[in-house]
Amino acid sequence: MKRELKEIAHEAIVIDKDRRLSYAVEEMEKNNIARLPVTEEGELVGIITERDIVEKIGSSRSLNMRTSSFHVSSCMTSDPFSLSEDAKVIEALLAFKERGISGIPVLGEKIGIVTKTDLLKAFDFEGYVSEHMNTKFHALSPDDRVIHARRIMLDNDIHSLPVWDGEAVGIVTIQDILIGLNLFREKTPGRYMDNRLKEFTVDQVMTTEVEVASLEETLNDVKRRLVEHNFSSMPVTNYEDNIVGMISKDELINAL
Repeated sequence: MKRELKEIAHEAIVIDKDRRLSYAVEEMEKNNIARLPVTEEGELVGIITERDIVEKIGSSRSLNMRTSSFHVSSCMTSDPFSLSEDAKVIEALLAFKERGISGIPVLGEKIGIVTKTDLLKAFDFEGYVSEHMNTKFHALSPDDRVIHARRIMLDNDIHSLPVWDGEAVGIVTIQDILIGLNLFREKTPGRYMDNRLKEFTVDQVMTTEVEVASLEETLNDVKRRLVEHNFSSMPVTNYEDNIVGMISKDELINAL
């Protein structure tokens, strides 16, 4: 593909490395985005993602501290991989496949960013969900602890988990975990945090309206729905409405 990144990237919302971590969470939630390029005096010095913040504020080492106690620099990735706006789209595709990253800062007159969603929009796909879905997936129950869901996501580098209670009753994303943990930490007095964290369960943060994919659905149809609803993934169900896999932006990108 000869298209250049400037054709598919968009201007990034950036954040200074000295801003409070709670402000980064607010920006992500307000703009429904998963990452922010980090700057110092207008120059790119890092990138911070939902995953980075979830790892920081869910750690036992910071158990009694509020999100606003930390600065962006405390958990950002320094010197992130970036590309020029004149780079080819295929270079970004290869970087996503080989580096396991979720977004690439794009350098030009202004700092831009290209995401997996941007890439999905740029390609057409062949094949069916049944051929590319991930059959090795984790499922949660509504009464699982949020910190348990967090650990599964971090250990397995996944961004959403289906919630099962005899049927698909919800889905919980890394964004749900981030927003939930942030509110929990900001509102819970430090001396009660440890005990109340044990009672903070998945059903308090999950989304109950679940979009599912079918085995015979085309990848192009799944792409359209992932992009339209800004989902990172969807559960795949069989003819008996049992969850048999997950299909995500990663599977689509790997199919190219």
